[in-house]
Amino acid sequence: MKAFKKVLAVMLALIMVFSMVACGSDDSAKTDGGSTGKTESDGGSAGGETLKFEVVSKGFQSTYWQAVYKGFQEEIEKIQSDNNVKIEYNFVGPDSESDIAVQVQMFESAVNAAPDAIGLAALDVDALLDNINKVNGSVPIIGFDSGVPNAPKGAVLANAATDNYAAGQLAAESLYEKIKSRIGSGQVRIGEVNQDATSESITNRGLGFIDKMIELLTKDNYTVCVTGNEKYVGDSADSTADEGSADVIIEVRVPAQTTTELCATEAGVILNEADTIAIFGSNQVAAEGVITANETLNLCGSEDTQIIAVGFDSGSILKAAVSAGTMYGAVTQAPVSIGAVLADLMYASAKDEAVKDTDTGCQFYTAENIGSEEIAQNLYD
Repeated sequence: MKAFKKVLAVMLALIMVFSMVACGSDDSAKTDGGSTGKTESDGGSAGGETLKFEVVSKGFQSTYWQAVYKGFQEEIEKIQSDNNVKIEYNFVGPDSESDIAVQVQMFESAVNAAPDAIGLAALDVDALLDNINKVNGSVPIIGFDSGVPNAPKGAVLANAATDNYAAGQLAAESLYEKIKSRIGSGQVRIGEVNQDATSESITNRGLGFIDKMIELLTKDNYTVCVTGNEKYVGDSADSTADEGSADVIIEVRVPAQTTTELCATEAGVILNEADTIAIFGSNQVAAEGVITANETLNLCGSEDTQIIAVGFDSGSILKAAVSAGTMYGAVTQAPVSIGAVLADLMYASAKDEAVKDTDTGCQFYTAENIGSEEIAQNLYD
């Protein structure tokens, strides 16, 4: 009898254990923090629709791409909460932006997963072309950051990216407020260094800066002459005077190759002009070239007696120069906003809603606001 009771007790214990396992909750959210930054996540209200997104970025390890990812994650959570929907997603990118072959494999995996939408920031569109054509409109593709330039017509429905022309205008507006009191008592020079005259993003920034500066100067009854690189002189707004008589000369210089050292050489030429009061470096390489040139010349700063330098992008060198006041300020793209807008466009396209290119904005930062939460989250190394 005692033996029977012992067997019965063991059987009852086993039944209780199996019951607890069967009644336990199933948490399907998971994260795989591999070297590529692959992440799968889901959430949203129970019983809602489930969508699957695949995102392939240019990279994942840098603070820039982490900021994009942060914006994407936060917006996905908001979409789920607001729309009673569950979204599963992979957000991946190679360790280096030179790893084109790795990105090709990632994009192929994304296409093969047959998701409801794909986000893509292409390193090399030609290398991705076979898989882009494989999609053939069956899955909406949304570009982000620099997007998918020269993709087959209709392959990419929209892009979440900085309006580079508007970003160049912001640089001009911010600089003009700082220097306008120094204009009008003799000819002065504003320099611009662009790393090239071919890239669409670089040329748009450079032209946006020139055109807005001409607009502001003309509005205040000053005459302007644009000189230097033929591309920028020819495509910018018309000069209002010749070089000899203009109140302001805007001098544009482009190096033979895209290096910080050669940008520094071009910047040095402008900084050495006796009438130079300001200079703009239109991307990180050009801006760092201005900083490098100034290391030996020591002419730039935030005082009215110094040359006022502004840059574009972020990075440790630019941030240090802005914090120190050597560079008055710089325009940063808004990677957090890029990620958020990407999520919105992917959701809308997955729901068969019309989408269009969206400007993700930019900000001008100086030593005064570089530490603010709004600015700091968009600065990267």
